[in-house]
Amino acid sequence: MRKPFTGCNAGHTFFHTDPHGQVSICKIGRDDQISLPRQGIQGLARLGAIADRLMLRTGGCSGCQLSGSCTVCRPLAKHYQEAKAPLASYCRHGKKKAG
Repeated sequence: MRKPFTGCNAGHTFFHTDPHGQVSICKIGRDDQISLPRQGIQGLARLGAIADRLMLRTGGCSGCQLSGSCTVCRPLAKHYQEAKAPLASYCRHGKKKAG
């Protein structure tokens, strides 16, 4: 059993950058990238707000009654949803606990 995902410091205490200087909150959550060559290090100040927004349970996860016990970060769940992966591959919704 994986522990529930309660958040991480992506975009607040660390970030991901690709070889072209495109910065994102992490290697998974690459939406709203900041271009270091164009915006410079001043652009990094926006990462915290971007991270907070990307971690919200939106899209296919909004309104989920089990979001408090979800084990998957929102950016990763979004990738699964966009790939039309079976719900069972990333979501415990509807599964009963053993015991």
